[in-house]
Amino acid sequence: MYCNQCGTFMPDHAEFCPNCGCSVKRTQEISVRKEPVRGSKNTVIIGAIVAVAVVLVVSIICFTVVMKSNQDAQLAEVQNTVSEQQNDAGTKTEADTGEQSVTTDRDTEASDAREQEETDQADSDSSTVTNNYYYYGSTAVRDNDYYTRSVSSGYLWPTDTQYISFSDLSGLNQDTVAAIRNEIYARHGYAFTTSRWQTYFAGKTWYHRDSSCTESTINARLSSLERANISTIVSYEESKGWR
Repeated sequence: MYCNQCGTFMPDHAEFCPNCGCSVKRTQEISVRKEPVRGSKNTVIIGAIVAVAVVLVVSIICFTVVMKSNQDAQLAEVQNTVSEQQNDAGTKTEADTGEQSVTTDRDTEASDAREQEETDQADSDSSTVTNNYYYYGSTAVRDNDYYTRSVSSGYLWPTDTQYISFSDLSGLNQDTVAAIRNEIYARHGYAFTTSRWQTYFAGKTWYHRDSSCTESTINARLSSLERANISTIVSYEESKGWR
């Protein structure tokens, strides 16, 4: 064994340490007193480790609970958002249906008004002037020769009484479509500035040039039907790359 005082090795039968003279009995007493101390330290260390482990476990459990709560809250929020969107979609569909219904009624009324206007115009024309529409009707000529074939007293299209469509313009060349558009202005005596259209409409018996009808005043003289036809023709020209 070893001396607990100086650490020197001592024989088993020795009573005193040969180095420091400490008795074997005192050495044993010191050894006995130190053992509990070491055990107490170990107990404290183990207790601290256990406490730390408990804290970690509790922290993990709390974190898991909080995350689960957040996920449930987010899921509930998503479900509420989806429900609101579905409700909005249903409301919008109902609104669109109502708007379509109103639009259909308006279209019907507009169609009836146009038919009445056409009837009145036909009655008026039959008693006064018979217009020769060169590109309109079942017998219309569609050879794009608007300079020579259209008679001096005729028109290219009844754009003041009839709505024109893309299908009506299909097959006509760029010059003819432009002439149909300018004819709308010419009906009001528009004072053309280009020699091309000045010459063309000057050859029409129905054209009466009005110097006060210019680009700044013509829109006030156009009817809603004429403005709609101009818009359609311009859109057609743009679709063909002519503008």
